[in-house]
Amino acid sequence: MKKRSVLIVDPDESHRRQIGEWLKTSSSFYLLGHCSNAPEAIRSVNALEPDLLIMEVDIPGGGAFHILAEVSHLPEVIFTTQNQSQALKAFEHHAIDYLLKPLDCDRLLASLEKYLRFNRDTVARSPKTDPLPNRILVENGRRHESISFDDITHFKAEKDYTWIHTVSNRAYLSSHGIGNIERKLDSKRFIRIHRSFIVNTEHITGCYRDISKLFVSLSNRTEIHVGRSYLPSIKKLIF
Repeated sequence: MKKRSVLIVDPDESHRRQIGEWLKTSSSFYLLGHCSNAPEAIRSVNALEPDLLIMEVDIPGGGAFHILAEVSHLPEVIFTTQNQSQALKAFEHHAIDYLLKPLDCDRLLASLEKYLRFNRDTVARSPKTDPLPNRILVENGRRHESISFDDITHFKAEKDYTWIHTVSNRAYLSSHGIGNIERKLDSKRFIRIHRSFIVNTEHITGCYRDISKLFVSLSNRTEIHVGRSYLPSIKKLIF
């Protein structure tokens, strides 16, 4: 059976070290790395793409839920914490488990087994994903306005929120982080070209290089710098 990779996210070095030692007792997992703050965790999750996060809820630099809203790769999560006030929010993020500190080896190993069992069941069921709607409702003052995916040119991250931009240069603010939005989009149509930007490929009118940077031009005359790690997404469009 393939070993699953684990990234530990915890500000306490002793906790990271202890969890790492417990992981060594399992033949199904291996330690991919560890992080002590939110910016480091976001970079590591996107670069390393772990199967599982063992993550403290209260992380310096943004917190666990901020990390999940920002990452482009979304692993399964076992949350750890010293209080249970965030348990409901954790399970809204489909947490595998929510462990209270001080941690116990047997309890953690039971959570790891729960992860394996959940993923075996998920593969066995092979659920079909629901097709995306043609239109979405976005907040506009006290009302929600219907807009078509055809009219969306790009999404722009704004901390824990996301601006939705349209071909007519209107913008709507979503309370969802850009990572959360990306997971709901059609990846054949919407591509991430920067940590803060997702673009609709149907609205790309061209691209150009300015010194060492590549820029994408959109149909609403917006120009967006392509992040270095996202260059392969654009290169796939070039024939």
